Parts: sequence; C-alpha cells; structure tokens
Amino acid sequence: MKLGVSTWSLLGMDVYSAVKVIGDAGIEYVELWGELPHAYPGWADKKLLWDALSPYGMTVTVHAPFTDLNPAAPDAGVRAAIAKALVAFVEFSASLGASMVTVHPGSVHNEKLVAGSAAAAAGTIQEMLTAAGGRLTVNVENQTKSAGRYHYPLGSTPESLEDLLGRLEGARGTVDTGHAHASGIDPMRMLDRLGPKLAEVHLSDNSGTLDDHLIPGRGNAPLNEFMRRLAKSDTLVCLELNPHVYSREEVLAGVESTRAAFGQLRR
Repeated sequence: MKLGVSTWSLLGMDVYSAVKVIGDAGIEYVELWGELPHAYPGWADKKLLWDALSPYGMTVTVHAPFTDLNPAAPDAGVRAAIAKALVAFVEFSASLGASMVTVHPGSVHNEKLVAGSAAAAAGTIQEMLTAAGGRLTVNVENQTKSAGRYHYPLGSTPESLEDLLGRLEGARGTVDTGHAHASGIDPMRMLDRLGPKLAEVHLSDNSGTLDDHLIPGRGNAPLNEFMRRLAKSDTLVCLELNPHVYSREEVLAGVESTRAAFGQLRR
C-alpha cells in the first residue's frame, strides 16, 4: 500500500508550492487536483509543474475536473465538448507522468433521464480510455448520493458503479470513503463490489451526512476493517483533507497519523 495526499488538501497555496510541501515531507505519492486554481490545462504551467514534481520521484495521479464537465450531460453537443476537454486532460496528465486519472461519472437532473445517463457517461469516459491508450489508467469514482429530486449522480451505489464499469473496456475504479459514508453506504461494500477493478482509494472521514473530508478517525465512518484490508494490498490510498478546515501543518500531521494507523493494522 502506498499513502499519498491530494494537492486539494493544500488549496490555499498554488499547485507548485503544494507539490513541494508534499514532496519535502517525504510523502510517497501526490494526486494533482485538476481544477482551477491547481492542475488545470491552460492555467497551470506544465513545465513548472513538471519541474516541481521531478526532484521527488513520487507516484503521480490526477483528479479530472468536474465542476463544469459532466460526462453524463444529456445534450450530445454539450457532451462532445466535455469529451474533448477530458481527452485533452488525459493528454495533459500523461505529459506529467501520471499513472492514473480519476473521473466523476457525472449526473442528470431529471428522473426521466436516469436510464440513459450511464450510456452517455460511458461514451464520454470511453473516449478518455481511447486517448489514454494504455499509458495511464482511467478510474471511475463513486459519487455522493443526493437526497433531492433534482440531482441523480451516477456511481453513488455499489451496483451503479459496477454497472458503469461493466460498460467500459479497461476502466478501473476509485472508491471514495467519504462519498460512500455520506450516502449511507459502508465503504467495504464498494471495495467488495469492485474487487480486482479497484485501483485507488480516496480516504477521508465524515459524520455520515456531509462529505466533510475529515482526517480518518475524526468522524464516524466504519474505516477500521476497510483500512485493514488496504494495509495488506498494493492499492494507492490518497488522503483528501478539507483545506477549509485544516492548516498545512494539520494536513501533514493527518498524513502521519494515518500512516501510523495503517502500520498498526498491518501487524
């Protein structure tokens, strides 16, 4: 198992400084946050980012942007533009030596559109897989279930995520423990459902209602058995800690406390 942290956890600084803080702390891998103002193509300077990463030899993964890019968009023209942007993001990620790109599968906002949303999202994500061409893996992440009638996120149940991955040739999965717990789902169910398709975990805690991105142990998510399973695997585990709650020092301390917890669970 390899423990890393997302640059989103240090969103108060620019992405180059965030990489330096993570690398200087001796952390094994980094996930670049692919949203503004971090690792977004055309915003981040690719050479400066490459230069920031190079001294450390860390494993690099990337989280694809999702704020304005919905792979399940019902309109074909809009979806084509989104696919083009996500394909460009795959190329950007490959140029930085990333081994994985994780993408949110998107959502629709009307119950009548739910049936076709998985096919729409799969078509978009398949274009990312084609562009990746085996240079890096494309992971689909479970999302948080909505309590409202106007938001239907894909992959918010183990069955939905499994169905989506079954439509995609070569895709793998990222399990987000915070998304699962805030949806009323034991993260172990996601882990068991994905089986060998699991490639990465986004690890955080919460109180079971909101995706608070707390340090493991600060909420009430059932993480002990989940982490015990991971401790004996070769899965990449990325901490996503709330930059609006934790300082830089608290994020780094959270990495160390989580590393210690994994060490205990390996015994």
